[in-house]
Amino acid sequence: MTVYVSGCGSSLIHAQSSFDEFKRRASEQFEQYRAEKHKEFADYRARVNREYEEYMRRAWREYEAAPAIPVQPSPEPPLPEVAPPDTEPDDSPLPFANVTPVPAPAPEPVPLLPDEGNDRQPDMTPGMAFGFYGSTCRVAFDDELRFALRSTDENSVADAWRKLSGPESVALVKSCVALRDSLHLSDWGYLRLVEKMSDTAFGIKSDESVLMQMFVLAQSGYKVRIGRGGKRLIMLVPSDEIIYNHTYISIDGAKYYVADRDAASGSVQVFDRKFPNEQVFSLRMGREPLLAYEAAPTRRFKSKFTPEIDLDLAVNKNLVDFYNDYPLSNHWDLYAGASLSEAVKSRLYPVLRASIDGRSQRGAVNVLLHFVQTAFEYMTDGDQFGIERPLFADESFFYPYNDCEDRAILFSVLVRDLTGLDVVLLHYPGHLAAAVGFDEPVSGNYFEIDGKRYTVCDPTYINADVGMAMPQFKSTGAEIIRL
Repeated sequence: MTVYVSGCGSSLIHAQSSFDEFKRRASEQFEQYRAEKHKEFADYRARVNREYEEYMRRAWREYEAAPAIPVQPSPEPPLPEVAPPDTEPDDSPLPFANVTPVPAPAPEPVPLLPDEGNDRQPDMTPGMAFGFYGSTCRVAFDDELRFALRSTDENSVADAWRKLSGPESVALVKSCVALRDSLHLSDWGYLRLVEKMSDTAFGIKSDESVLMQMFVLAQSGYKVRIGRGGKRLIMLVPSDEIIYNHTYISIDGAKYYVADRDAASGSVQVFDRKFPNEQVFSLRMGREPLLAYEAAPTRRFKSKFTPEIDLDLAVNKNLVDFYNDYPLSNHWDLYAGASLSEAVKSRLYPVLRASIDGRSQRGAVNVLLHFVQTAFEYMTDGDQFGIERPLFADESFFYPYNDCEDRAILFSVLVRDLTGLDVVLLHYPGHLAAAVGFDEPVSGNYFEIDGKRYTVCDPTYINADVGMAMPQFKSTGAEIIRL
């Protein structure tokens, strides 16, 4: 039987036509809204940079550059001691001087970019490629952004700033920020990325490169200043952490470090003007930089206490080079917070997990402690590098030796990653150890912090089990560093 429904087809056609008209109007309204927002942003950005340029033309204030803070010589560190065999830990509390809290996370920089569509990839044509620790990077770089400074006086720099403030630089800044995020770069890593990009565009350490770096970083939401030492431009970077071996200028009680260590001494004229929403740089790394992998020479690591922990391992040479260029600091938690690279974890952690599986918390931590005590050769930083130089955890698998702070940093990473237990670092004059907050009763030397017990674990006290502190530090008040 056939059933006829009259008028149905024409009704559907009419409904479809109405829907298409609705979509068209909605699309037009959205495009109009987006155009208005982009114009508002463009006007705001132009006004901000124009005002900044006008201030840049005024005479820059003169400061005296302070000598670089040298790496502080450490008291003669103790050589690794060997615990007497069959020694049992004594269950006694130890004194401590103070507790350094976990630093508050730094606010995320807010780039001077349009709010709408920031997650979209910028148009990379025309673009420019450059190398960054083995990785090939590409940014949106229009030839309109190229300039040559007549001199480094105020008006010449301000004229160049005006040129850089054009609409062509929006795509450049957006592509730089996108690279920062995709490569998982810290603030300092981003500074290095922008430096490599600018040097590629204008020549290594040229005045034009310095100004481009300052421009991109300011537009990216970072607090930077530009100065003139002699006839050269220099970039000044404030940091809440001490940065060794960089000259600096004190402005309103804050240290502004000269990014190029060889760039400035004596009298420096500084353009000291705030840029909207600027954020101070941080040296801390929340995650591993994602750099191209280049295998370093393979090394063997074997625990003398746990025979099944015996493996060959190679680290990423590009990551080692990145860490080698990182500023030296006295913030031990900065190094411990960087963790280990996925390349090392993928080779090391299955072996360690197989060895600690099924053990008590104390037994598992003992396995990790003895691995760090016995799988590495000891040498002081002074003997290996000529200066005090803490190692990031990956670097302990690259350099032939490590010392007490390197072992404490690596041990803290292993315990937190593989057991989930809380770890603190113990800083003594010339020595760094660790303590673990167990969730089960564990005997041994301990600290009580805010009602929680942390049991000493010393990766430089060879053969010592959990709970055994080096005898010479039992009566010394440690600085306890939370991670």
